[in-house]
Amino acid sequence: MSRSRCGAMLIALVLSVSVMPVVAAAPQTRTAATVSVSEPWIRLPPPAANVAAGYVQLHNGGGSDRLLSASSSAFAEVQIHAIRMDGEVMRMEALPDGLALPGGRVTTLQPGGYHLMLLTPKRPLSVGQTVPIRLQFARSAAQVVEFTVRDGLVAHGAAK
Repeated sequence: MSRSRCGAMLIALVLSVSVMPVVAAAPQTRTAATVSVSEPWIRLPPPAANVAAGYVQLHNGGGSDRLLSASSSAFAEVQIHAIRMDGEVMRMEALPDGLALPGGRVTTLQPGGYHLMLLTPKRPLSVGQTVPIRLQFARSAAQVVEFTVRDGLVAHGAAK
C-alpha cells in the first residue's frame, strides 16, 4: 500500500471516529403521537344533578400516548373514569393516572365504559349547548374540544 493511500485511510479513520460520538448522542427519532377527536358529546343530566358525563372518540394516529387529564371552566372539576364489572355489579372508578391511548387505534369514551365525569356544573346545561373541554395528553398537544350537549334519551349518533 502506498504511503499516500495509507495516510488517506488514517485521516478517514480519525475523522469517522471523531464524528461517531456526535452521531451516537443525537436524539433518536420516535413516532410522535397525534391524537384527533370525533363525536364529542355530553349527556344531558337530570335538572337537579350535580354531575354529567362526556363522551368522545380519541383517534391516535401516532405512537402510544395517554389522556392525562381534562378540564373545563363550565365545571368545578373534570375526571377521567371507567366503569368495570365486579361480578354482577357495575362499579365506576376514577383513573388518576389517565387513560392509555395505544398507537394507531381509536379509544372510545362511551356510556357504560370510559367517560369524562363532569362534576358540579357552574350553570345548568341545555340540549344543543356547546361546552369547551381541554384534553391534556402525555405526548400530543393539548386540545380544547367543543362538546355538544345531547338529550340522554336519544340514541348515540342520532343527534348532534
